[in-house]
Amino acid sequence: MRPAHRCFILVGCALVLAACGSSSTAPTATTAPGSTTVPGATSSVPATGGPLHFSPFRPLAQGTGIASLSCAATTSCIALDDTGRGYHFDGATWSAPVPATGQALGPGAVSVSCATPSLCMAVATANNQVVSWNGQGWSAPATLDGAMGLEAVGCAPTGYCASVDAEGNAFAYDGQGWQGTSGDWGSVSSIACVSSSFCMSVSGGVSQWNGSSWTQPGQFGTASSLTGVSCPSAAFCMAVDQTAQALEWNGQAWSAPASVEPTGSPTTVGAALTGVSCPTATFCAAVDSNGGVLQWSGGTWTRTEVDPGRRLTAVSCPSPALCVIVDQAGDVSDGTP
Repeated sequence: MRPAHRCFILVGCALVLAACGSSSTAPTATTAPGSTTVPGATSSVPATGGPLHFSPFRPLAQGTGIASLSCAATTSCIALDDTGRGYHFDGATWSAPVPATGQALGPGAVSVSCATPSLCMAVATANNQVVSWNGQGWSAPATLDGAMGLEAVGCAPTGYCASVDAEGNAFAYDGQGWQGTSGDWGSVSSIACVSSSFCMSVSGGVSQWNGSSWTQPGQFGTASSLTGVSCPSAAFCMAVDQTAQALEWNGQAWSAPASVEPTGSPTTVGAALTGVSCPTATFCAAVDSNGGVLQWSGGTWTRTEVDPGRRLTAVSCPSPALCVIVDQAGDVSDGTP
């Protein structure tokens, strides 16, 4: 199998990513709460004493779901809704989106990744453009030559970012601009980068970037599609899939996938893991399609249902003491000790 050849076709633009900044008039419903309980949760899987407790959900995006989320620090998160509008969290308040500014990205789902509070990158599926966040607002879109519908983006704390399109064409941001690199092996659903010489991408398998090329994907499971990956270091990564399995990277190899959802509960039957975030090699949080948050600590997964009947779409944990989660209804919650 060879990396896909590059093609030079520009996909039409329709999705708009709005600039957003701090807003003193943001509704109180989007102010970060201090509550550490979730009234009304009706899970048949009892809470297992995980390290974080999640607040009640508050509305953030009106009339649309939250598609992607990335927190570079406990005082800086970016969330993108299904229409591409951006929201910024400053540690106390989520901003309201500014009216559209003409920053067209294209149709489809969006992906955002933040290296630092002053550097985030966002792409939209089926489009060839990327926009960056500088801590105050969004840049004009930059078109990546040869892209065939960017599917995901991942940024390292060093400021290095990687993106891959639907044909496996890969691109990298080195602090100055975007350039094409050695191609990946196909479309990806999630990318995690530690540095310019270490990234992981996942979809039907797992590929690794070593600074010069992407490896051929390693296959795991029989019918699994990987949905998320998080790497706090080159010595540890966690990936999750749509069959509620997770697998770990120990710096040398990936483990076999193992089911992480509790068995025997109707709330977890058919659940898919939709995202994962690991701020350290000893703590991860994942979210599922049945309203559950799964926390990995001490080598054990525990699940708490926090959003009954709704699909959780993304999670980002800037530290083991804070995880932010969002759902398909456009609501947001945060987990604290």
